[in-house]
Amino acid sequence: MDFQDLVDSPEKVKRLAGTIAFLVAFPIYFAAVPSIIDEDLIGNGSSGLNGVLKISFEEEEEVFTESVVLGDGETHDTFFDVGTEDGVNIGYVELQVSCFDSDDPGPGFTDSVEGESDLSDLEGLEDKNSEGDCSGGDSGFTIRWDLTDNYSGEEYVEEGANEEEIRETWSDGGLGRGSWMATITAEISSPPAPVIGQIVDSDEEFEITWILVSYTLVVEEA
Repeated sequence: MDFQDLVDSPEKVKRLAGTIAFLVAFPIYFAAVPSIIDEDLIGNGSSGLNGVLKISFEEEEEVFTESVVLGDGETHDTFFDVGTEDGVNIGYVELQVSCFDSDDPGPGFTDSVEGESDLSDLEGLEDKNSEGDCSGGDSGFTIRWDLTDNYSGEEYVEEGANEEEIRETWSDGGLGRGSWMATITAEISSPPAPVIGQIVDSDEEFEITWILVSYTLVVEEA
């Protein structure tokens, strides 16, 4: 069959034209389908919800506690391993060291403690140090690392908001996963000789507490 046979009637001409049009349109259509799906169904990429949005935090707390008795100048290394599941961010990590000098022989002989972190196993975080006396209700010291800036865990509503931008704001950037370590050093103040009727203050008990506060971000229409 030659070309003349394909166009020797009006019906064959129409059929041939339709076939050619289909062959041209077929690849163009399927090339355009992915972009149509992305823009219309997904919403121009992955920006998610827009408008008036409610932002909340499903918070979890993990606590590790240990006790140690130290003499003057003695040190103790404390460790806290941190890991989270996908989609979970870290709000902050806190180290608390408490003590109470209940066997203080008198004024001027209050025990104290110093602490210094070692975060060499973690990237993007700076070491911190602190110290405190072992007397009163606010004894010892506390060190805190805020991995998510301005994190408080409080729910709020934002107008003209974009979900993608909100998730970027409430992100820890992947920081803090790994081994946290700190060294505490005791300073025991004792009189040079036993006080009459009392035993020389030679050591102190310290309670060490690591606190991890993590959260899952929830973004929904208000």
